[in-house]
Amino acid sequence: MTEESPFVGRPNELERLTRRLSEVRNGAARTVLVGGGPGLGKTRLLSEFLRGERPAGIHVLAGACEEHFGDPMPYGPLIEVLDNFGLEYGEGRATELGGPAYRKLTAFFDLGNDSMGVPLQVFLAVRRMLDHIATDAPVVLILEDLHWADPSTLDLVRHLAQTRAEDRRVLLVGTYRPVGRAHPLWQLFGGATFMRRTDRFELRPFTLDEMRELLGEVDRRLAERCLRLSDGIPFYAEQLMATGALAGGDEDIALPPDIRSMMLGRLSQLTEDAFRVLQTAAVAGRAMSRQLLHAVSGMPAETLRDALHECADHQMLSAGQGVYRFQHALLRETVLQETAPDVRVELHVAMAEALAADSRLCVTEGSAAAEQAIHWYQAGVWPQALTYAVAAGQAAARTLAFPSADLQFDRALRLWHRVEDAEARAGMPRFRLLAEAAAAARWSGRVDRAIELVEQAIDAPDHGGDPGQLGELHERRANYLAEAGRWADSAAAFREAARLLADRPPSAVQARVLAGIALAHLQAGRYEEGGKTADEALGMAIEVGAYAEEGRALNVSGLALGMRGDPEGEVRLRRSIEIARSVAHIEDLLRSYGNLGLILEHAGRLRDSAEVTRDGLDEARRLGLTDSRQSTIVANNASAALVLLGEWDDAERIITEAIQDLRPAESLYPRLTLAEIQVHRGDLRRASELLASIDDVEHGADPRFLGPLHAIRAELAIEEGDLTRAVAEVGRGLAAVRKGENTLELLRLCAVGMRCAADQEAADAGDGLALLAGEAVRRAPVSEETAQLARLLAAERRRIRRTDTARVWGQVADGWAALDRRFPAAYARWRQAEAALRAGERAGAREPARIAYQTATELGAAPLRERVRTLARRADLDLGDRPAPARLPYQLTPAELNTLRLLYQGSDVARIASQRDVSKRTVETQLGRVYKKLGVHSAVEAITRAREEHFFD
Repeated sequence: MTEESPFVGRPNELERLTRRLSEVRNGAARTVLVGGGPGLGKTRLLSEFLRGERPAGIHVLAGACEEHFGDPMPYGPLIEVLDNFGLEYGEGRATELGGPAYRKLTAFFDLGNDSMGVPLQVFLAVRRMLDHIATDAPVVLILEDLHWADPSTLDLVRHLAQTRAEDRRVLLVGTYRPVGRAHPLWQLFGGATFMRRTDRFELRPFTLDEMRELLGEVDRRLAERCLRLSDGIPFYAEQLMATGALAGGDEDIALPPDIRSMMLGRLSQLTEDAFRVLQTAAVAGRAMSRQLLHAVSGMPAETLRDALHECADHQMLSAGQGVYRFQHALLRETVLQETAPDVRVELHVAMAEALAADSRLCVTEGSAAAEQAIHWYQAGVWPQALTYAVAAGQAAARTLAFPSADLQFDRALRLWHRVEDAEARAGMPRFRLLAEAAAAARWSGRVDRAIELVEQAIDAPDHGGDPGQLGELHERRANYLAEAGRWADSAAAFREAARLLADRPPSAVQARVLAGIALAHLQAGRYEEGGKTADEALGMAIEVGAYAEEGRALNVSGLALGMRGDPEGEVRLRRSIEIARSVAHIEDLLRSYGNLGLILEHAGRLRDSAEVTRDGLDEARRLGLTDSRQSTIVANNASAALVLLGEWDDAERIITEAIQDLRPAESLYPRLTLAEIQVHRGDLRRASELLASIDDVEHGADPRFLGPLHAIRAELAIEEGDLTRAVAEVGRGLAAVRKGENTLELLRLCAVGMRCAADQEAADAGDGLALLAGEAVRRAPVSEETAQLARLLAAERRRIRRTDTARVWGQVADGWAALDRRFPAAYARWRQAEAALRAGERAGAREPARIAYQTATELGAAPLRERVRTLARRADLDLGDRPAPARLPYQLTPAELNTLRLLYQGSDVARIASQRDVSKRTVETQLGRVYKKLGVHSAVEAITRAREEHFFD
C-alpha cells in the first residue's frame, strides 16, 4: 500500500479534531492527545485533518520525538519545530510571524546563549511565539510520538495544556503509544489538572467493513483473513498486502504471530547495501542526519545513493530537510534485532567519533554532546561515556532542560567508579558533579533525590572539608529540605552553613544563609528575632552588592515587620516584589506576593490581601508557574483571605486547583484551609479526611499553621458533639503557640476555647482563658481584629453564666460585619437572637435570627443554618424562608445586576470600577459570577441574554 491509500474510518475522531479547531478559531486554546499502538493510523488521521483545514487558513508547526535508546534529546521536537518553521517560511517571514519570542528561542538553542534563567521561561517564550503567530492565523502545533519525549518536552506539553485558554488561538495535538504506569507519559496523564484541560482519545482497531474499505476491491474472505492476522491494525494490514503474504491460500501462510516476521519479509527484498544502510540508520536512532550517514556508512557515494533510493522505494526510509527517518518504528526495531551486537558496537563507536570530529553531523543543532553520550554508552566505552554524559547534562541545564540534565548526571554518577581517571574525564570533582545533579533533580521536581545527592556531596572526600564549599552545599541542602517540608532539618542545615561560613568574608551565600535562618525564626513565631537576623542579611547583601539577595532579605524582613503590625513591612515587601521582577527571580517574586498577602490579612485588610494574592496568582499563571510550591503558597494565602470574607466557593476553587497532584507534605496549609471550609459547611467526613491526610506530616513550629490546625480540629469536634475532645485540642493549640509572638492566633484559639467553656458552663476554664487572652491583648499590636476578638471573648465569657445580652451580641455582630467577616457575624446574630429569646424579647429575636439564617444559607454553612432553624422553630419565629416576591433574574445579587447594567450600557471594566468606586478586581469577580449564573462565557453573550430577556427594559 502507498501513502495515497484511502483514508478510512475515524469519522468521530476527525470531527473531534475539527470541533476543537473551531473552538480555537473562536479564541479558546485547546489540547488534544491522540493515542494508539503502532500502526493504528495516528499520523494518517492528522494528515487527513490538516488536508481539510489548511485551505481555511492555519499555520501548522510540527515536530516528532525521537527514541535515542531511551535517552530522548532535550527539547528535540521543539528544535525540529523551529527548524521546520524557518525552512517552510524562510527566516524573514518566520521572524515576522514568530515575533521576538521566535528570535529568542532560535538564539537560545545556541549553547553559548544563557538568556533565560529557568525552564518556564523557555515555555513562556514558546507560548508567546505561538500566540504571535496566531495573530495572523490559528496555529496547529503537532508533537508526535510523545511516548519517546524527553522530560523537558513533557513539561512543555503540560505547561501549554494548563495555561490559560482564553483569547489564545492555538491547538496543540500530541500523539503517543500506550505506555506502562512507570512511564513519564503515564505520570503526566495522572495529573488531574492536566487531564481536565485536555481532550484525549485512542484509536481503535479497524472493523471488517473498514478493513475492506482500506484494502479496496478484495474478496471478503481475504479481508477477513487480513483483519484476523493484523488484529485490525491498518499498518500491519498494509504490510501484509505489500509483502504478498496473503496472496496464496490459507495453507500457504506461514507467518509468525508478530509483526517482526512481516517486517523481515520486506527486509529480505533489499540488497545487502540497502540493508547495511538500514542497520546504520537503526543504530543512529529513528532519525539521523544525511551528513552522519554519509560519514559512517563507509560506502562509495554512488553505492550509498543507490541504496538510499532502494530504501525509499520500499517505503522504509524517508528523507527531508537533511534528515533520514524510518517510515515506522517497527521497521527500525526489526532491523536492530537483526544486527549483531558487535556490529552495533562498531557503529556506535563510529558515530560517536564522527560527531566528536564534526558536531555539525548531529540531527539538530546543539545535540552533539547528547548524541555522543548515547553512542559511547551503548558502545560500552565508559571513559568517553562519562565525559559526554557530563557535557550533555551541562548543555541540557544551560538550555533549561533540567529533567534531561537529571538523566545525564545520573548516568555520569553511575559511571564514575567504572572509570580510572573519572575526575579528569568529567572535568570536575565528584562533589561538584553531585551538586549539579542535585540542582537538576530539584528543578525536575525530585526534591527527595536532590536532598540525597547534596548530602552525598557533603560527605564526599574530594572537597577536602573546605568550609566555603561545605557552607554552600549546606545552604543548598537547607533549601531543598524546606521544599520537602522538613522545616526543623532545614533550620538546622542553615545554622550549620552559617557556622561553616562564620570566619569567611561576607558574601551573597552568607546573605542567603542569614535570610534562611531569619525565615526559620519567623516560622517558629519569633518575629523580633527573625526581623533582626533578616536585617543582618539585608545589610550584608547591600555590602557585597548582591541585588537578588537584597530582595530576598527585604522579603523576610518585611514579613517580620508586618507580623508585628509595623506598616514598614508592607513597604519592604512591595520593594522586594520590584527587585525580584527586575532580576527575573521568579521564586522570590511569588514568595513576596504570598508574604504581602499574609501581612495584609494579619492586619485585617482582607480585601487588599485577596487582591494582592490574586495578582500573585495572575503572575504565576502568566509565567506558567501554577504548579510550583511558591504558587501553592500564594493560592493558599488568597484562599485564607477569601474564607474570612465568606467567599468560600472562590476559595475552594483556588485551593482545589492548587493541591492537585501534590503530596500532603507539599500542601499542608491549603489542605488545612479547605478543611476549615468543609467544617463550616458541615461536610465533616471530608474535613476529617483532609485533617487525617496531614496527621503524619511534619508540622513544624509555625503558629500560623499550628493555631488554625488545633482550632479547626476543635471546631470539627464541636460539630461532632464531642466537647471534651474540642477542649483538649484547644489546650494543645495554646501550648503550641503561647510561647511565640503571634497573639492573633492565640486569641483565635482562646475564642474557640471560650465557646466550649460556655457550652459546658465551665466558669473556671473561662476564667483561665480570659486571663491568658487579656495578657495577649495587652502585648498585641493594635488592630481591629484584636479588639473584635476581645469583644467576642467577653460575650462568650458572659454566656458561661447566662448573663450575655442581645445588646452585647449585637455589638459583636456589628463589629464582625464592619470587618466584612460574614460567618462570625452570622454566628453572633444567632447568639443575639438566642439571648433575646432568653430575656423574653421575642420581637427582638426575629431580625437577628433572620439575618443569621439568610447569611448561613448564602454561605452554605449548614450546621449554623440548622442551629438557627432549630431556634426559630422552638420560638415560632418567621425566618422569611420563602422566595422573595421581587426575585432578581438568575438569582443575581443587586450588586451583580448593577454591574451587568453598566456593562449593558457600554462601560468597560475600568469605567465600571470608577462608577461604582470599587477595584477592577471586584468588577472582574462579579462579572465572572454573572457569566456563571447566566450560563454564558463572555460580555457579548451576557449583553445578548440581557437584551433578549428584557432585563433593563
